[in-house]
Amino acid sequence: MPTVNKESERLYFDKFKELSPNFPPGKICSEERPDFLVKAENATIGIEITKYYREISSEGHPALQQRESARRKIIAQAKYNYDLTNLAPMHVHVFFDFNFHCSQREIHTYATRLAHLAERSAQENKDNWWRDEVQLNGVHSMDVKRTTLAKSFWSAPLGSFVPEVSCPQLQTILDKKNALCADYRKKCDEVWLVIAIDRLQPASFARIPEGIQDHPFAHDFDSAFLFFRDYDGDKTAPILMRKA
Repeated sequence: MPTVNKESERLYFDKFKELSPNFPPGKICSEERPDFLVKAENATIGIEITKYYREISSEGHPALQQRESARRKIIAQAKYNYDLTNLAPMHVHVFFDFNFHCSQREIHTYATRLAHLAERSAQENKDNWWRDEVQLNGVHSMDVKRTTLAKSFWSAPLGSFVPEVSCPQLQTILDKKNALCADYRKKCDEVWLVIAIDRLQPASFARIPEGIQDHPFAHDFDSAFLFFRDYDGDKTAPILMRKA
């Protein structure tokens, strides 16, 4: 797992402290394993900082051209299916995961489902469909809006799409840090882990999915937090990761 240098650790720590509504007052000491000790009135709290990296890889997936071709075919077929309904023209964006891939025989299933959701949008005035509603592996979301154009327009934006953090990725980070938890406890009474997602660094930036605070994670830390470092004006509080 990539390490975080001391300067970055301090930056993340200071911002985490600023945005945490219940951060304990006390003397702060820079350490190693864990990175910081907060000597509060009744306990010493150790805080370990680690950084989230997207580490996007296409290993084991078809070539990029094949994945793009599959997306185009799905979108074209879904649009064709929707147009057959003679419902109001729609402007549709389908957001696929960065490494999305499917077989040729799955294209029909994907197109049929997406066209059906567009039909429901036309009938129910629903603008957005999220992953758990789309129910298609590798499709993050779908935006559907009425258009003044004579025909529907469908697209699959990708170039500027930012993938979202996945719970298995976070659990992997927790597992690796968890192996050091007993070592951290030699210096403190409580141990906190802070996983920093840095919006200002492309290798780290990823979107945080809705409801992640309700997902149970396995770890031995007293508290584990997901911390989103954004621009200076951002005041988003760290997310406490629920312990399984």
